[in-house]
Amino acid sequence: MSEAESHSELEDIPEAECRQLLGVHTLGRVAITVDGQPQIFPVNYAIDDRVIVFRTAPGTKLASAPMSAVAFEIDEYDAANLAGWSVMVQGVAHEVTDAIDKTSVAARRLPVSPVAPGEKEHWVAIYPGKVTGRRFRAQATPA
Repeated sequence: MSEAESHSELEDIPEAECRQLLGVHTLGRVAITVDGQPQIFPVNYAIDDRVIVFRTAPGTKLASAPMSAVAFEIDEYDAANLAGWSVMVQGVAHEVTDAIDKTSVAARRLPVSPVAPGEKEHWVAIYPGKVTGRRFRAQATPA
């Protein structure tokens, strides 16, 4: 099907459903600004009602994400049905490795299992400011 033979219908996903989708997945992407340029990194994560948390090693994410505006995204695409969705969270990241506030302590109890090699001893929490999502399905048009 060519682009001329189809069009997509977009549908907003309600925030409650976005949060539900975030809760059933474990791999997402965090977008941060590094030296004035956007960079995107895959991370294993967990979420509760207040934060998204991931573990990382010293490096670019740990040096650039804390105390910065970030975006976090998950998605799914079904090529056979030309359908998919994405959820995006905009918020501020904080390193919570040694933080003693209730939210940080609870975040470190979440089950985060990084699959990337290496020691991931640092915890980064994203405090959501805005949670949005969209669903799409390509619709065939008559020839």
